Formats: sequence, structure tokens, C-alpha cells
Amino acid sequence: MLWQALNRFAAVAVFFGTSLAAQGQEQTPPPLAAKSLADGNRINLVHAWRYHPGDDPRWADPAFDDTGWELVELPPDEHSRDGWLGAGWFRRHLRLEPALRGQPLVIRVETFGTTAVFLDGAPLMSAEASGLAPQAGARRPGSAWREVVFSTRPDHALAVRHVLAPAGQPGFRLSVERSDAAAFKIAADRRRTLLLALPAFLAAFLALLHLALFLSYSKARENLFYALTMAALAAMLVSMLLWEKAASVFWGNLGSRAAIPSVLAALFFLLLTYYAVRTPTFPRTWIAFAAAGLTLLGLTLLRSDPHASMWTWYLYFGLVTAEIIRVEATGRTVAREGARVLLGGLAIFGVTFVLQILVILHFVPMVPILSNIFLLGMLALALAMSLFLVQGFARTSRDLERRLVEVHALSEQVLAQERAGHEQELRRRLLEVENARKTSEIEAARTLQLSMLPATLPAVEGLETAAAMSTASEVGGDYYDFRVAPDGSLVVAFGDATGHGVAAGIMVTAVKALFSALGGAESLSSVLAECGRVLREMHVKPHMCLTLARLTPRAVTLCSAAMPPVLIHRAGSGEIEELGNGGPPVGSRLSGVWNECSASLAPGDTLLFASDGFAEQLDAADQLFGYERMAEVFRASACEPAGELVERLLAQVSAWRGEREQGDDITLVVVRATS
Repeated sequence: MLWQALNRFAAVAVFFGTSLAAQGQEQTPPPLAAKSLADGNRINLVHAWRYHPGDDPRWADPAFDDTGWELVELPPDEHSRDGWLGAGWFRRHLRLEPALRGQPLVIRVETFGTTAVFLDGAPLMSAEASGLAPQAGARRPGSAWREVVFSTRPDHALAVRHVLAPAGQPGFRLSVERSDAAAFKIAADRRRTLLLALPAFLAAFLALLHLALFLSYSKARENLFYALTMAALAAMLVSMLLWEKAASVFWGNLGSRAAIPSVLAALFFLLLTYYAVRTPTFPRTWIAFAAAGLTLLGLTLLRSDPHASMWTWYLYFGLVTAEIIRVEATGRTVAREGARVLLGGLAIFGVTFVLQILVILHFVPMVPILSNIFLLGMLALALAMSLFLVQGFARTSRDLERRLVEVHALSEQVLAQERAGHEQELRRRLLEVENARKTSEIEAARTLQLSMLPATLPAVEGLETAAAMSTASEVGGDYYDFRVAPDGSLVVAFGDATGHGVAAGIMVTAVKALFSALGGAESLSSVLAECGRVLREMHVKPHMCLTLARLTPRAVTLCSAAMPPVLIHRAGSGEIEELGNGGPPVGSRLSGVWNECSASLAPGDTLLFASDGFAEQLDAADQLFGYERMAEVFRASACEPAGELVERLLAQVSAWRGEREQGDDITLVVVRATS
């Protein structure tokens, strides 16, 4: 690939030539025939040269007698080489056919030393070999050409001053060709220059383009690595141009030395580009390839003749190719849109590299289409990378269009919401006003409900009392009250209006008024009957579950209207008894009677009045606290003071409920006989 053009140039330009040489030149040369220069052929002036070592400007004179000089043939045999060190002069006489007299011809010189050409005593041109230092044994031949029109006289004299450096290749070559043939070769040389310059410009442009893409979106690392790949390929092509076209030793030497490092760098960054596109995470094998590349680079730079290190990039190319095949074979690759196109470009690039190596090693015949086949691989790789980016941009565009459609739909929704905004805002404000009104009413009802409860507990000799209420979120219907009868007994009213809210609060207010008026009567059942009659006449929709109890230190009489039974803890035995079998709720349309029941009390016996909200509290798993658990908790804490007993019961049911919202009011009244 890289050195094929160089090898071809060396093979063509040095002493073996691609044009047909005039055959059978004698010591006395025959005339230069027009027929020999037909069809673009050139005549290589090989025979009939006379040589003399030393340096004397007079030897350029066409009239100088050189018959005593040594007769040589160019290039000389190896055994003559030592005699050519330093400066020497060569002379040759030309005789032109009449058909060539007055016609423009081109005289061309190619040399591995320093050569000056004189025609008929006048300086014609000079050339000097360039490239590596002479002791390296790899100088690149220098060349020059000049168009001349021979005068009409038949005989002419060519004189050449030639200086051969130590260890340089011997001799020089002088040839004659038609002017139009020279123009054709000049055009071919220019095409060769363009063939390398245009891809170098394209590679540099792609390097800058992908570097800009990386700087605009640094997450796409493949753009950075591909930019470095193209930059290295551009450097390789420029080095080839320098090696072939440089007029000085320095630039030729620089081009010769920079070629192989550029190829190694291009292959390394091409592998990184592949990693960035095809692997989910950057593999650590890149470190090994970086180390291998640096090692091969060091071996190349240490050699005095870089041509002898061509095998380094052959080897590195093989390693990179094997690594790509290995990664693809594992199947642990990323499926990216357009990746197949990029892999196709890499495959074409690899095939052209292989062909270029085979051409350089002469395993494949040298034909014009294969002379720089790697340039086609570069073009295929650039086209594949462009298609890969185009598909990536297309995918991004489709995503953007989809996002725009979504934004448009959302905008339409927002506009629709804005069109209905005033109505929604009005409804929201009305709802806020309604909620505020309801909240205000509920708070007023709650305040009214709490005001129905006694402000202080009564003091009755021989009895200890305690009471507490824990309200739910809304206004409930729980109610308790106390009244000391004229005979000194304590009358307890304990009830629960059905439902919640303001209606339940009104029912409690009515019962509070009735109890205040009737609670001192001797018959508890008559009090319930009168309350039921009054409430029915009021046509209040809720009804009231109510228990009335008359207590002394020695006895309790109870009359219940659909309330849970009262629990009695016997201090002597620790047993729990139930008292009360309720009739219908007061204020309802149900018929029935309210019977009184009594039980004796001993010192230490404790009575517990509890609304149904206590036993019906639910935990997080929807399990009821239950009456049995309530009785057990009451038994365990019944010996505590009445106030502490109430607090202990409320704490137990609160722990049972946990974070769950309280569903109903909980009301407790405790009365203990103390003497």
C-alpha cells in the first residue's frame, strides 16, 4: 500500500527505465533516428561514453579532444565503482538524423549523485540525489529535464560532470525523447501528485469535521478516534508526497521516516473507532495494542533504513484485523443503527490493504488499478462513516419529530385546559368556599358537642369517677353526662347518636336538654320513655342509643336503650360481669320496653361504660379490636386509679389502630366503688 508507489518509482526511475532504449549503440554512435523516438519512446544514452577522473571546466568544451579518455558504459560494472569516487567527467558525441534537426527534444538526467549536464559547452541542467544520508545506502535518485532545439548542424557534444558520494549507487542516466512524450510524462507525474494530494486533503477535511462533531457532542467518542485516524492517513499521504517530490535531502528524509509511523497510528485509531462503535464498554485490550504500536514504532525509528521495517505495519495490520474478527465472533457487541454499513467500509478498507501488501511483496502483478488500491479503501471507509453518521442523524431527527408531535399534543391539551380554565377555577373556588363552610360548620358542631359534656366530674362520697372522649375526624354522636340525685345517688347518662355530623350533634343537644330536665326522676325507664316520646315528636331523623345508670357505693341500677352492656370488674375475684340488655333506641319508630336491671357493688368494684367505637376500631389488617380484647385489657388494668385506667384503655386502642385513621368516636366512663 504505502510503499508500492515508492518501489515502483525506484524501479522505473533508476537505471532500468520503462521506455524502450535504442539498441546496438557503438563506440562511434549511429545517428539518433526519428523512428527510435516514435510512439513516446526514449533513447537511453548508455554506450559510447568516455570517462576521465578529476575536475576541469575546460572538459565541457565541445572542441576538447577526448579520444584518450577511457571508454565506459553506463551504469558501470561493480568493479569500476571504486574508481568513480569523487568528481569525474563524461563526454559523448551525438549525431542527429536530418528529420530531428530543428525539432524540440527533451534531454532527461537521473542520478544518485550530483550531476551537471552541458550541451555544446553551455550549461544545460543539474540534478542531485536526495533522501537518506549516503551512508544509509538508500538515497532517492534526483532527476531533471530540459527541452532543447538542436541546431541544423549534425554533430553535437554532451559533457557531464558527475560526483558520486561514498556508498552511493554508481552512475547516472541520460536519455532523449520527443517533447510531446515528455509532456505526457509530466502530466502523468502531475496526476500522480493529485492522486496523493486529493485524498490527503479529503482525509484532513474529514479529520477536522469529525473533530468538530466530537467537540459539539463529546459523548460520541467515535468521532474523535475517526478524526485521529483520518489525520494519520493524511500524514501518511503527505509523507509519500514529500518522499517522491521533495527537492532537498531534509524533506525527502522526513517523508521517508514519517510514512510507517503514520500507518501505525492510523491502524491504532481505526481500532479505537471500531471499539467506540461496536463494544458496550471500552475493552482494556486497547492498552496492549497501544504498547505494541509503540514497540513497533521504536523498532522502525531505530533502523537507519525505514524500508527494512515495512514488516512492522504488515504485522500491526494483521493484529488489528484479528482483534476485530475476535470481537465480532464473541457476539458481545452493541447493535447500533448504521453499524453494518460501517463494518462494510472497514471490510473494504481491510481488503484493499491486503491487496496493497500483496502488490508490494510482488505476490500480485503490478497493474495500474492496483498501484494505489488502498486509496479506494480510504474512500470506502469515509463513505461508510458518512452513511453511519447520516443514519444516526436520521434517527435523532425521527426522535425529535416524535418529541415535537408529543409536545404539540401536550400544547393542545394545555390550550384546552386554558380554555376551560376559568370554569375550572370558578369550580375550584366554589369548592374551597363550600369546604370552608363545611369545615366551619363541623368545627362549630364539634364545639357544641364538647360543650354538651360536663365541665367537671361530680364528687359523690364512696364513688370515684373518670371520663374521656377521643373524637373522630367528623362530629360524632357520643355523649356522657352526670347528675347527683336528691337522694345522693349518682345518675350517669351514656349514649351514642347514630351517624355523624351536624345531625348527630343536634340529637346530642336534645338528649342533653332532656337529661337535664328529667334525670332526677326515680324511674330510669320512665326517663327513657319520655325522651323517646319527645324525640319522635321532634321528627329528628337520627336516633339515640342511651344508657341510664343510678349508682351508690353498694348498688347499681341500669336501664339501656340499645347500648353495649356495662362491664363490672369484681375486685374480690377479678371476674368481669356484663350488665344491661338494651331495648330499642330512643327516638326511633321501633316499639319495645326499657327494663331496669340491678347489681350489688363491693368496695373496689369498677364499672366501665364504653361506646361501640372502642371495640370496633380496626388495625392495618382490618381486624377488630373486639369486645373480648376490651374485657381483657379492662381486667388487666382495673386496679389502677380511675383516671389512669381511662388513659391506659385509650393508649391500648390507639396502639392497636397504629397509623390508621380513627373511624368513630371513642368515649369511656369509669366509676369505682371506694367504700
